[in-house]
Amino acid sequence: MNENLERNKVYKLLFQGRKFLINPPFQKKFMGFILASVILSMGIMHGANWVFFNKFMNYGETLNLPSNHPFYRLLMEQQEFMTLVFLISSTILSVALCTFGLFFSHRIAGPIYRIEKVFKDASISGEQIESIRFRHDDFFQEIPSAMNEYFKNQEKKEKLKEVS
Repeated sequence: MNENLERNKVYKLLFQGRKFLINPPFQKKFMGFILASVILSMGIMHGANWVFFNKFMNYGETLNLPSNHPFYRLLMEQQEFMTLVFLISSTILSVALCTFGLFFSHRIAGPIYRIEKVFKDASISGEQIESIRFRHDDFFQEIPSAMNEYFKNQEKKEKLKEVS
């Protein structure tokens, strides 16, 4: 059925001519889970950043420093800088993890899509399925092996019936 199932590295990276969402319900849930995880993680980190600087503000108050003391200005400048670093790193991390999630979801959804396509095509054409192959980097490589073994056994049984 398929001659070359291996993907070219650049081709795989750019998804030229490919659908981004092979199995939209699964991939949208998967990407939503990744995005929710990133948002939760970043929220926790931002909260930790706030607690850190708030603790130093309380130290300044404990030391009875006046409100115009350079210590407070330094803390505010550092907090603003850390917030900027946080926003930039959060954006980069979100984009990187969502891109990774899209590639990862393709490696999960691709084999299921392939099986579905082979069986739909076979039911339309009426041809018997001889074998199923996945791309070399897809997950669940054991599934086509098991299915192909089953198809071979079925073919042997049919030949025995014909001979009998």
